[in-house]
Amino acid sequence: MIDRRHSYNRRHFIRQAGCATLAAGMAGRLVSPGAAFGYEPAKPSADVGIARGSNMEEAVRRAVELSGGLDFIKPDQTVLIKPNVTGAVKNPTTTNPEVIYAVIKLVAERGPKRILVADRSFSPLFTTDTPKTIDVMRMVGHVDAVNQAISDVKAPVVAVGLEDAAAEFEKLGKDPKIEHWRRINDPMATNWPNGFEMAELLFAVDHVINVPVIKTHFQAWFTMSMKAFVGMSHHRTRREFHGTFKGANDLRDQKTSGSRRRVGPEGRKLDVEEVEPLVNRVAELNLGIAPSLNILDGTKSFVFGGPSHGDTEEPKLVVASRDRIAADATGVAVLKRYGTERRLQNYSVWENPFIVHGIKIGLGIDGLDKLNLKHAGIDDEEIGTIKKMLA
Repeated sequence: MIDRRHSYNRRHFIRQAGCATLAAGMAGRLVSPGAAFGYEPAKPSADVGIARGSNMEEAVRRAVELSGGLDFIKPDQTVLIKPNVTGAVKNPTTTNPEVIYAVIKLVAERGPKRILVADRSFSPLFTTDTPKTIDVMRMVGHVDAVNQAISDVKAPVVAVGLEDAAAEFEKLGKDPKIEHWRRINDPMATNWPNGFEMAELLFAVDHVINVPVIKTHFQAWFTMSMKAFVGMSHHRTRREFHGTFKGANDLRDQKTSGSRRRVGPEGRKLDVEEVEPLVNRVAELNLGIAPSLNILDGTKSFVFGGPSHGDTEEPKLVVASRDRIAADATGVAVLKRYGTERRLQNYSVWENPFIVHGIKIGLGIDGLDKLNLKHAGIDDEEIGTIKKMLA
C-alpha cells in the first residue's frame, strides 16, 4: 500500500530508541521505538520467490506464490500495476506483455474494484514530437495485454499514461481537481534538501505492484525495483538527477574505455564515485512510496548496456518479493549468473552502491542472512549458482 511509511536503518532506529521508551512510558503502554515516531522498523527477513514455468504466465504465478501471494489485496480495493515503459522498444527495454497479462490476471482473482496499468515513458518528457506514454504502451504490447485480460477474465483494468491520469481520479473516488503531483520531504532524503515530486496517482490507489525488468543500466549499473519509480517522478525531479552520472554516457565509450576495462581498487573507486550521485538520489525517491509487491521480469535481460539497448541474455524467469532490497539483490545475482558487466560481476551484491544506499535509508533487508530464497522450476545446480552470486 502506498502509505507514507518509512523503515529507518539500524543506526537511526537505535538512536531513537531512548526517546521511544520515554514515549511508551508516558502513554502507559508498550510501543516499539519506530512506532512511537510513526515509522516501522525493518522486517527481520524477506521471502523471495524465483521461478520458471512452461511459459512466463506460469513463472509469474509461481514466483508470486513463493513470495507470499497477493492476500494483501481485498475485494473492492484499487491496484496500480507499474511496468517499465521506458520507450517505444519491446522487451527487455519494456516489461514483457505476457508478464503484465499474468499479473493482471492474478490481481483480478482478488476481486479488486479497479486495476490501472500505469507509467510514463521517457519520450514525452522533454519534447513534443514523440509518442505519448499510452501510444508507447500500445507499441510495445501493454495495451494488448490489458485488452486480453479484459476479454479472458473480465478484469476491471485500464491502461493509463501518466500524462492522461487526470481522468482517473474521479473514477478512484478522488477529487478530480486534486494536485497531480505530491512533494515529498523526508529527513532521510539527504540528497533532496528541497524534496522531490511523485505522481499523486500512486497515492490514490490501495496498492501498487511494481513490475520492472531485470536488466543493466549504463549509468546506474542496474535498473529493477528501486529505479522503476523514476518514471513516476515529475520532470522537475528527473532533471535534478539526470546528468549527475559522472562517467561515460555512450555505450561505445564504456566498452572501449569505461567499466569493462577498469581493474583494481582504483578502478572500483572511480566506478563508485561516478555513480553515487545518481543512485543515491534515485534510491531516495523510494522513501515516498512503498510497493505492496515487486515482480521482476526476467524474460530477457540486458547484461551490458541498458536500459534501451545493449547485450542480452534470456533467463526466462521471474523474481518476486515484498522487499525491494531483497528483490534487487536477487535480480543482480541473476545477471551475475549469466555473466554481466565487470562492475557488477566482480563484486558482492551487497557492495553495490545502489544496494548500499537503499539499505542505509531503510528500504529493506540489510544482508544475505535475512533473504529467504524460495524457488520453483529451476534446477539445483542453477539455484546453487544464483545463491553463490548472492553472497
